[in-house]
Amino acid sequence: MVLETPEKADAVLSFSPVKAVLRHQSIIEQIMGLIESGALQVGDKFPPERVLADRWQVSRPVLREAFRVLQSQGIVESRHGDGRYVRSVRALDANDLRRRHLIDRRQSLLQIWEVRTLLEVQAARLAAVNASEEQIRAIERPIILMGEMAAPDSRETDLNMEIHTAVALASGNDYLAQMILMALEEYRALDFKEAVPIEEWKGLQEEHWPIARAIRSRSAERAGTVMTQHFEDLKRALDKWSGPTN
Repeated sequence: MVLETPEKADAVLSFSPVKAVLRHQSIIEQIMGLIESGALQVGDKFPPERVLADRWQVSRPVLREAFRVLQSQGIVESRHGDGRYVRSVRALDANDLRRRHLIDRRQSLLQIWEVRTLLEVQAARLAAVNASEEQIRAIERPIILMGEMAAPDSRETDLNMEIHTAVALASGNDYLAQMILMALEEYRALDFKEAVPIEEWKGLQEEHWPIARAIRSRSAERAGTVMTQHFEDLKRALDKWSGPTN
């Protein structure tokens, strides 16, 4: 059956433009929603890439990434010269998807963490010396808010980014802060937080408290040490969740 029947075409046309940072994941969720509702069934053919890219308002590389993930899960199959079809209507394996997400981005994550470690350890040291009371409160505020939220809710926010941004701004070095903000934007695009098991997310966020306390105590050495530890823990978490690599 071809998806371009009136009912199925309308189902695709009803999709809203994808606005999330994880654009390909948003596409996956919408496709799986149609499968779960029965609007998409085994054997249905997807419209051409150009049609879907226009309807979802995404680039073709984003669209291909979504289909690559679905194909790796056996949900979609690509037939050479004949397009893509629904192969299975089973549920996605969330753990496997998360692991694949991390494996695909492993080297990029490690490289951006190397850069961020160099920059943010120094920023934490400088913040311990230079931060005003207002800037220290700006570091503590998102940590407090995150601690009051359930893990799934806190992961939906940008509070983690706000913490690191506040430390950068509190360093008192505008050039250093700008470099950190650029690195944070690169890091955001890697979507690490979406690949973290939700039960582990809270623990990682609690590691920000020692950083804030070291800055408030005006201990530059301690601030640098705990910021270094934070990035080392992130790297160990990546090894744990993505599994061994060759």
